[in-house]
Amino acid sequence: MTLSARDVSWGTSGRMIVGGVTLEAAPGKILGLIGPNGSGKSSLLRLLCRLRKVSSGVVELDGRDIGQVSRRELARRLAFVEQQATTEIQLCVCDVVRLGRTPHRSALASWSAADEQAVDAALARVGMSERHDQLWHTLSGGERQRVHIARALAQTPSELILDEPTNHLDIQHQLSILTLVRRLGVTCIVALHDLNLAALFCDEIALLHEGRLVASGTPETVLTEETIRRVFGVAVRIGATASGRRHIEYLVDPDCYGEAAP
Repeated sequence: MTLSARDVSWGTSGRMIVGGVTLEAAPGKILGLIGPNGSGKSSLLRLLCRLRKVSSGVVELDGRDIGQVSRRELARRLAFVEQQATTEIQLCVCDVVRLGRTPHRSALASWSAADEQAVDAALARVGMSERHDQLWHTLSGGERQRVHIARALAQTPSELILDEPTNHLDIQHQLSILTLVRRLGVTCIVALHDLNLAALFCDEIALLHEGRLVASGTPETVLTEETIRRVFGVAVRIGATASGRRHIEYLVDPDCYGEAAP
């Protein structure tokens, strides 16, 4: 067991955003979090990494209430990659990645060879070593996302949480980022919009709708024609790729889309 949620709920302004969600990330596997816009994916991720406090239920790390884990200890164990972190400060790639070493250093500690080695190793793992001294603002969207993942890896986490890491990227960079994540070998929870990407890269999937977990399990058990139609309101045909993974073909169905559909 690594990271899990037990009957977790959270809301704001009298409105329930996440309601009674229970899920568990298997060690070394990728758990995909999917659902329509507004289903509570991003809010749940922030509850899992304690950026928000649960209203009820408990988030556990190796069976321990995450609320009882110190911020420093948690940051050494768990890393979070946001959708679109940005900065107006003129930073080099290495400066961004060095931020990941903060949990491992005391306030007065000098930068060490071990710290620099961790930064170099993180950049190498995401294929960005040659960009070490390049200015952040000169990077493409896909390169920036790789650097954010490198910053997270510099924390040397055993759990990695990513909030829609492929958002606004072209298909080449989407595939590149998710291939990279799959090769990392750490426990990952990743929110995704694209159902085919979720089917292709995730070991298990948790489907949220209106803040509640409506299905969880392998892509084969969660991504069914009936479930997708019911939750997303779209008609699909389910097939298989050459590797045996689920493939979703979206259909034009007047019953779903109305008379405006072609």
